[in-house]
Amino acid sequence: MSECRDRRHQMTAMVTLARHRNSLLRVSAFMTTLTRFLKRPASVLVAGALCIPFATTHAQSPAEASYARVAQAWKGTRTLEANFEQKITNPIVGRSVSSSGVFQQERPGKLAITFTQPAGDRIVGDGKSLWVYLPSSTPGQVLKLPASADGAIVADMLGQLLDTPTRAFAISGGEAATIEGRSTRRVQLLPRTAGSVPFQKAVLWLDDKEPRPVRVQVVDGQGVDRTITLTTWRPDATLPANTFTFQVPKGVKVSTKLPGS
Repeated sequence: MSECRDRRHQMTAMVTLARHRNSLLRVSAFMTTLTRFLKRPASVLVAGALCIPFATTHAQSPAEASYARVAQAWKGTRTLEANFEQKITNPIVGRSVSSSGVFQQERPGKLAITFTQPAGDRIVGDGKSLWVYLPSSTPGQVLKLPASADGAIVADMLGQLLDTPTRAFAISGGEAATIEGRSTRRVQLLPRTAGSVPFQKAVLWLDDKEPRPVRVQVVDGQGVDRTITLTTWRPDATLPANTFTFQVPKGVKVSTKLPGS
């Protein structure tokens, strides 16, 4: 019963977050419990220090080899700064929204997502709390969640996909594809156990030259499609000291509960 209740709470949190327009928290079941963002001490998120190397007794397919190469490089990445463009298509409401911005992270457990479109929106994980400030859709309010909250992981797509042990996925694909002028391999990840991860399907387009993803697509259990194109990728970037600090703007109310909870 406790497990069912936890799962219901998780789905409620993610569905609520999904209602925020143009934000990375719009996915109703992505990124929220596999590598448990900020929940696994000294091990995960946004970069996730615990990546189990790909080990298998059979010869690797092109898809498996591409995934293993990128996951291994990700394992050694301490910080990251990347520009992104995101499109979320929600078949439930029948519409798509786009956003863009800069994604920054530092292991363990810190991230910052600064949106340039819609400008002013920001999500910050400082290692203790996750601050969700989306004045474009909820003006005058900032949501403060504990680092251990289910909704916290929604912001860490890369950690979800690259830190998770490969045995959790059936890896297929490997077809060549050109994305943003870059030669990539299309790699599909399907969870081996239904409900074991908060997404139904994930597709990574992995660069042939650099060990990094160029595009990431995640489809959740409700069919919400979230596709992020990483237009730049700067691993081990030197980040300003205040990158993961959130200052509550004057006049903005701090809420510690998800709307509707």
